[in-house]
Amino acid sequence: MLIGMTQEISSPGTGGITPTGAVYRANPTLTVTKGSFQDQVFDLDSLPVVIGRDPECDLFLNNMTVSRRHALIEEEDGVLVLKDLGSLNGTWIDGKIADHAELSDGTLVQIGTFSMRFHS
Repeated sequence: MLIGMTQEISSPGTGGITPTGAVYRANPTLTVTKGSFQDQVFDLDSLPVVIGRDPECDLFLNNMTVSRRHALIEEEDGVLVLKDLGSLNGTWIDGKIADHAELSDGTLVQIGTFSMRFHS
């Protein structure tokens, strides 16, 4: 199960000077922007990641609007993709329903009542 905050490290930049506001993440993450886990950051360091209402899922979202095994995040040809696993309410990517979508930095993922922002 993926629980806890992601580790953030700052780049030393050139000449040991860190650019203002520059933060680099060690692994891809999903940050909950809406839902009961708001502001929770899930580290996606072990792929594939199954998202769902079943407590056995890697990312457990306990809400009736989420299917037991709702979606899957995995690597395909060097990029991370999200696949809907036949969920009842669907998976939304950047405001559009999607069965399969590439994830890029800033992608908004909605699963049930949860909105999450992907960061690479």
